[in-house]
Amino acid sequence: MKLALPWLFAILSGLSLALAMPGPGLGPLALLFPIFLLEAIERGPDRWRPWLLGWLAGTVFWVVTTNWVVPVMHHYGGLPRPLAVGCLVGMGAYLGLLWALAAGVASLAPPGWRIWVFPSVLISIVVLQRFPPYGFTWTGVASAFVDWPWLMASLPVWGATGLGWWAVATGAGLWGLARPATRRSGGIALIVASGLLSIATLAAPVPSPAGEAIAVAVLQPGTSLEDKWDPSQSREIAERVWTMTAAAAVQGADIILWPESAVPYRLDNDPTYREAVEGMASEFGVEIVLNSVASLDGGGYANSAYLVTPGGVSPQRYDKVHLVPFGEFVPRWARFAFTESLVREVGAFTPGAAPSVLQATAPLGVAICFEVVFPDHAAAEVRAGARVLTTLTNDGWYGFSWAPRQHFAQVRLRAAENRRWFVRAALTGISGFIDPSGRVVSRLEVGESGILVDGVQPMTGLTPRARLGDWWAMLCAVTTVLMFVGSRLRRRPRRTVKS
Repeated sequence: MKLALPWLFAILSGLSLALAMPGPGLGPLALLFPIFLLEAIERGPDRWRPWLLGWLAGTVFWVVTTNWVVPVMHHYGGLPRPLAVGCLVGMGAYLGLLWALAAGVASLAPPGWRIWVFPSVLISIVVLQRFPPYGFTWTGVASAFVDWPWLMASLPVWGATGLGWWAVATGAGLWGLARPATRRSGGIALIVASGLLSIATLAAPVPSPAGEAIAVAVLQPGTSLEDKWDPSQSREIAERVWTMTAAAAVQGADIILWPESAVPYRLDNDPTYREAVEGMASEFGVEIVLNSVASLDGGGYANSAYLVTPGGVSPQRYDKVHLVPFGEFVPRWARFAFTESLVREVGAFTPGAAPSVLQATAPLGVAICFEVVFPDHAAAEVRAGARVLTTLTNDGWYGFSWAPRQHFAQVRLRAAENRRWFVRAALTGISGFIDPSGRVVSRLEVGESGILVDGVQPMTGLTPRARLGDWWAMLCAVTTVLMFVGSRLRRRPRRTVKS
């Protein structure tokens, strides 16, 4: 049993953080996962075991958190269920490598230093998921606290990365406090974590209104993917969206957001559809933001957001930058095994060059589906002048799993980080309005169909998180190196000089 305990603690570490995520929503468990993993490292002190324990914890976290990958790849990707399960486990094991690296590096420091090294190294390394060869980030420690306003208030300063560090540092401090040999370090870590949280909260800028409030509407048609792919349903799907758009306009909307894949037509090569949308915008005097596949001049396709004004389709278009691996493109390293992506309309999209702003009644930053999980995407749009943030998404793939709630939580984090209203239009839910503190003002749940119309106040100004980027992650990386070097120097035996 003694030999099995480190492995059990590693499993409990990954499981406790997974259950803290939106879905299960057991937020306080996020403070336990560092305790379990640090205890596992302490009980498995040989050269390679901490690396394997970290890898196991990370794999468990990702497999449990993204269990919805199995039905997506089985039902929509056409993979046999055992192969879909294998894909989930393989993805979890691949993402778990970053946890292995964090645990391995932390294990090289003595326990008193490990309390400080582990939070910094884990947070700085996990950020690497946003970049190639990963390019996949989904949820993180901060997601556990979206319903805790007193914690969300710190996000404009240090972002979700900083709040995640606070949770890991608090857990590490509690672990140290429970051990006589590290009690002093644990107590100091708790004081420092609480102090930095308080400073970030007090230093957070207040929202800065700009101009008059505008009425924004979101449509949630509730169209299933099976209906969407059935050509016989095309007219009915379009009529439903026309009717909902007219109803939103009658309710006084200035801007109407359609979700991703709202209608099975393309704006760039279907003149009848284009004329119908332009006619509706002109008739009701509204602006419509919609999603459509777009042909690129150099060949290929983009997943795009268009702005349609009473004067016609704006020449400006936003092309999705962050594409979904195995959804909108197949990574090069996996093309030997996968010949098709999950998206049926287009085999592969070309990513856009950079985030941009649609010049509507209020300048709009747009994220298409998966992009909302990338903090720097929203920050770049705010720096480019976005006064309201929006996202158009199709979460129909996920059904009633944990995924829609995990995805929606990211919108709340981005709103609070940037001090902007964030409006989300989802095909099947969750749609909603989130204020600049990350609070949900109104929402339509998964499986519902309807319209939301609410007043949105454009905002200006840049928060420290938006202006400086993910500065806390960079600080964690530098701090990790300095603390690691310092801990190794302190362990080096001093030489005695003979007289």
